[in-house]
Amino acid sequence: MAISHRRPSRWSGAGFTIVESLVASVLVVLTMVSSATLVMIVNRRTISTRQLVEMQRRIDDNISQIRVLARRYTCCSGVCTTAIPTTVSTATPPANPNAPCLTRDWRSSSYYYPAMDLTSTTTPFPNTTTASEPRAVDQLCRNNDNFMTPFQTSVNAVPIDLLTAAGVTRTTEIRDNKILRVIFTDTINDRVARQVYIRPTMASYCT
Repeated sequence: MAISHRRPSRWSGAGFTIVESLVASVLVVLTMVSSATLVMIVNRRTISTRQLVEMQRRIDDNISQIRVLARRYTCCSGVCTTAIPTTVSTATPPANPNAPCLTRDWRSSSYYYPAMDLTSTTTPFPNTTTASEPRAVDQLCRNNDNFMTPFQTSVNAVPIDLLTAAGVTRTTEIRDNKILRVIFTDTINDRVARQVYIRPTMASYCT
């Protein structure tokens, strides 16, 4: 009886090994690509989150500056301004005041409205028809735009360089009832990042 000796083909074993190697290589490459993509996504999200946090921080700082102006806004001299008065009354109560503005302290309730009519003033105040400080302020208070425009101008002068660096723009608009709307726009994502409504303290002293 003849004995048959069947030898395994060297090509079949080698071919299987090559296929396995190719499959393994492809899997490794796919895994590496997937991992790199995931890392990129995480990094982008991390950077985006940091940008948003920094953006909001700078907006908060800007709003804080605007709120200070809202407290400092006074019409005690017959002209509404965020500038602290340079001339104030030197008379000591109970003596009558000798100047319309009583104090430079904007935390005081006597900071805002004229305490007297300075008779030496003879020229009507801007946007009014009178040279009397109290009457001039009353006229300004009755005209929303005339009252709010100086405040809006001061707010628009607050520096925005830090906002711009963070991709934010700021605009303002005068609203009814002596309110200024301040809009902060995220130019990177083309959306409104924040809007606030500011009413100067002085508005509460309008009659």
